Amino acid sequence: MRHWTVPSWLLGTAAVAAVLGVVGGIGAVGLSLSGDSVVRMMVEREVATTTVYEKRISGLRQEVDKLTTRQHIDRDQIAKQLDVLLSQQAQLVGRFEKLEPLLDKAAAEGLIDAATTASTEPAAGGWGMLGRIGKALAPSRDARADAVEHIRDVVLPSIRQSVGMVEGQQAAGVAKLSQDAAEKVDRMSDLLRPLGADMGEGGIFVPPPADASFDTQLHLLEGMLSRMDDLRGTAERLPLADPKPPGTVRSSTFGLRTDPFLGRAAMHTGIDFAGAPGTPVRATGEGRVISAGDQGGYGLAVEVDHGNGVTTRFAHMSRIDVRVGQSVAPGTRLGLIGTTGRSTGPHLHYEVRVNGEAVNPQRYIDAGRRWAEL
Repeated sequence: MRHWTVPSWLLGTAAVAAVLGVVGGIGAVGLSLSGDSVVRMMVEREVATTTVYEKRISGLRQEVDKLTTRQHIDRDQIAKQLDVLLSQQAQLVGRFEKLEPLLDKAAAEGLIDAATTASTEPAAGGWGMLGRIGKALAPSRDARADAVEHIRDVVLPSIRQSVGMVEGQQAAGVAKLSQDAAEKVDRMSDLLRPLGADMGEGGIFVPPPADASFDTQLHLLEGMLSRMDDLRGTAERLPLADPKPPGTVRSSTFGLRTDPFLGRAAMHTGIDFAGAPGTPVRATGEGRVISAGDQGGYGLAVEVDHGNGVTTRFAHMSRIDVRVGQSVAPGTRLGLIGTTGRSTGPHLHYEVRVNGEAVNPQRYIDAGRRWAEL
């Protein structure tokens, strides 16, 4: 047998190493077990978080789908409303195209101010709004539901109201013009009828019902304006212009007077205007010369036929500048003042005859002045 002697320090070192080995093994086992738990906890937390996010994303997707669906529905509704508005716009433009020539005639007749005729045309600014709505409805990434709702709930009702106002203004304007034109036609007819003009129509004016269609009101206005044209044509043929030559004075009127040659009462069938010899004598209405030459006591005289049995006679002239059959207009020079025939001095003797009977020319002169004021 052999015996070894182990030093104390070596024995202590070995004991410490053994203890450390046992503790290390136990620690390794514990660490291994605790590490698995930590990892498991982290994984579980990650899974839970991911689940929450997925639920949130799923909810957001559903909201987006709902929003998109609602926007599509709103867009479809807005598109239908826009189609209606565009159709109304086309109707307004068509109305204005029909109304525009009548407005020009009404302005020429003094029924309306020519500067206001364009006010019945649909305003371009209002329809520019439709273009902006179209852009707002165009597909875009940043389209928002509140913008679509604003167009649907605010913009479109406002435009609808404006369109309705324009339609109402057009209808009311045409009805008012028809009434004004009818009243003026009555005044014109009343003025011309006593002068031998053949009116050919009668009856009082009855305005159209308030609910009459726009085309009906437009037809009535067109009829009244056409009637005005006819009356003006009739008036142009009547001797309504003032026959007084410039620089002359009225020396005798129509009716009973003392004859300048015989000194006793006599019927004077016209009006006399005394003036310088050679002063131009002009026609008082549209017509045709039916007599031009020496007519005995009338001296050199011209007679103009104005139609409907109305004639005018210009007598005692020193020269005649027209011929029989010639057409004349108001203001056409017929000749020059003289003193031919049964005359005491240079003057113009002016007569108006209806169906051959002399009437007071002053009626036509006064009617001409009132006609100019219509």
